[in-house]
Amino acid sequence: MKQIVIFNGSPRMDGNTVTLLNTVARGARDMGAEVKFYTLFKMKFMACQSCFACRVKDDCIIKDELHEALQKVKEADAVVVGSPIYMMQMTGPVKNLYDRLFPLTDSEYQPRFGKKKILTVYSQGMEDPHMFDSYFDYTAAMFPALGFEHAGNIVCTNGNDPESAEHDAALKIRAYEAGKALAR
Repeated sequence: MKQIVIFNGSPRMDGNTVTLLNTVARGARDMGAEVKFYTLFKMKFMACQSCFACRVKDDCIIKDELHEALQKVKEADAVVVGSPIYMMQMTGPVKNLYDRLFPLTDSEYQPRFGKKKILTVYSQGMEDPHMFDSYFDYTAAMFPALGFEHAGNIVCTNGNDPESAEHDAALKIRAYEAGKALAR
């Protein structure tokens, strides 16, 4: 059974990011995958302290609510990270999550826990789905060192309407199919 870890980086529990993440999760579950869902805005966790303890040991020494999730990522076959775009970037908790993934690499910046797929889900206010492609590519540049093979981006546009994703049948089908693909 495939294991998939999903991180919601939106403060809204009923907006576009969550709609798409739930749709990805449904697709994965329908293929028999076990899905663990974390909402970063509901968790108490610290940012990376740059202590470099993870260079010696394959774990983060910060024992907070994110620590369990990081253990699940090590075991996972795939990871999904969703974030609305605020001020042309991912939300702060998502950036902190990415920093805390540092223990996935060894001291030579090679993946410690094998290859995993990663899917990113974004919601943005702008109408052009390619508006932030350079930012998405910039972010994805770190994925290979963490052992992630980028399975693509799903981008919801017109995100200022919290129901844009709900009313976009084609986008929801794409998210569902992406979830199924992660579980194969």
